[in-house]
Amino acid sequence: MCLHTSFLWIKYGMQEPRSAWTEDRKKEYHREYIRARKAKFKEQGICPNCEKNPAAEGRVCCPQCLEDKKLNLKFGTAGPFRQLYAELFEKQRGLCGICQKPMGRPLLDHDHQTMEVRGLLCARCNVGLGQFNHDASVLKAALYYLEHNAGIGITLRKR
Repeated sequence: MCLHTSFLWIKYGMQEPRSAWTEDRKKEYHREYIRARKAKFKEQGICPNCEKNPAAEGRVCCPQCLEDKKLNLKFGTAGPFRQLYAELFEKQRGLCGICQKPMGRPLLDHDHQTMEVRGLLCARCNVGLGQFNHDASVLKAALYYLEHNAGIGITLRKR
């Protein structure tokens, strides 16, 4: 695009053709469009997130979107699994399926071959299973090792 052409667009209040926009310009235009659209819905008292339900009394969002935000804070952006997380969390009383300690941000544990959900785990237990490749025989061997190898007669000093 030549400098003279862009001067004419500015002088006569014309916009440059969209085909000439850079990726950054396209993203900025889209962001600005979304901001203006959400502001319009806000003014009308409609939830800017779902863009269909009326906003809750004294709030910007509708009750359903507010509930989704609460689930997002607790369980992350797991999309359609957020409700499953909430149900499992209640069923497990907020405790990890392995260590039975309270979970701050639970993780969904599943069988990686069948994709069958097993439950919720804390981050530490989930990583532990991953380190053993979710293999029950390796976990049994580790348990056997812990229970049957009391020591070889060498003791380390604590720091």
